[in-house]
Amino acid sequence: MPEQPGKQPAVDLAPMERVISIAGGVLLIRKGLAIRGVIGLTDIAAGALGIFRGVTGICPAKRHMAGRAKAATLKRLPPPRRLLD
Repeated sequence: MPEQPGKQPAVDLAPMERVISIAGGVLLIRKGLAIRGVIGLTDIAAGALGIFRGVTGICPAKRHMAGRAKAATLKRLPPPRRLLD
């Protein structure tokens, strides 16, 4: 199915990024369950977000940053001058 010009692709993460997100999410949830308390709850929430990101392949933050990125432009440097003539 070809992409439509105005639409973003449904998946914007590479397969390796997805695997790393899932693994990191699992580790964060495990750490959060071990720590408990407010910090543990924060780790669990971040881990759940990582797992969601990996399973769906959707990353709103990456999409937002990609939309704001400027195209790289190369500047030509002047020709080198000899220091000791």
